[in-house]
Amino acid sequence: MPLALIPQNLDAWPPVWWVGCHGGAGASTLARLVGFGLDFGSKGWPIVTPAMPATNVVLVCRMSASGTWAATGAIEQWRRRSGMSGLITVLGVVAVAASPRRPPRIATERLHLLRGWAPQVWRIGWVDALLAADDPRDVGAPPDIEALRTAIWQKVHTPREGMR
Repeated sequence: MPLALIPQNLDAWPPVWWVGCHGGAGASTLARLVGFGLDFGSKGWPIVTPAMPATNVVLVCRMSASGTWAATGAIEQWRRRSGMSGLITVLGVVAVAASPRRPPRIATERLHLLRGWAPQVWRIGWVDALLAADDPRDVGAPPDIEALRTAIWQKVHTPREGMR
C-alpha cells in the first residue's frame, strides 16, 4: 500500500477512498468527476488504524465479466473482513460501462448478485467524450455522475445509527 496516500493531518482525511477492484476500473476518473475523496488505486484496501477516523470506501469496477468478478471478490473480502480493519465501511460498488454497447449477460447477472451483498450498487453509463479528454472535469459530469455524487455525499454526511 502506498503510504503517501495516508495524510499526516487527520482533519484532511478524505470522506471517501475510491478503490478500483482491478486496473482500469475508472476509480481515478470517478474521483475527479465526483470532486471529493481520493483514488486509492487497485492494489488493495486502505490501511486503517484505530487512531484514524472512519474510512469510507467506494469500490469501482467495469461492467464486464472480469470487472464484476473482481468486484464480487472484493465484496466477499470485505464481508469476511479478510485482511482488513473492521474500521472500513464500504458504501457501495460503482459499475462503470465498459463500452457503449449493452453489457454481457454474465456481467449483468453478477451485478444483480452484488446488489444482495453490497450496501449499494450504482451503474455509470458510457461517456464517449472521456476518451478524448486529458482531464475528465473538462467534459463535465453527466447526470448519472451527479446522482452518484449526491448519493455518496448523503451517505458520508448522514449520522450513522448509534453515533448521534
